[in-house]
Amino acid sequence: MDKEIRIDESNLPSAVVEAISDGRKLVAIKLLREATGLGLANAKVIVDRAAQEHSHAGHGPGAYAEESNNGRLLAMLLALMLVYMAYRWFLGA
Repeated sequence: MDKEIRIDESNLPSAVVEAISDGRKLVAIKLLREATGLGLANAKVIVDRAAQEHSHAGHGPGAYAEESNNGRLLAMLLALMLVYMAYRWFLGA
């Protein structure tokens, strides 16, 4: 009889946790399946839940995405303003 394995988000192998932290969910699923023998669907559910918990803690890859997007938006607005000012200056207005 096969030995029953109980695994959830709190006791994942360290390699799986590292892959989740790096945002590599497919690698994390593969590593979890190799370590536990779980099926694809079960491993995906566990990795998805762990990734969701990890991102709520503010350590996920998307934790700072909003800041970088705001910086890009500000840079684009500044560039647009400079182009407009140069256009007005060359027209002499």
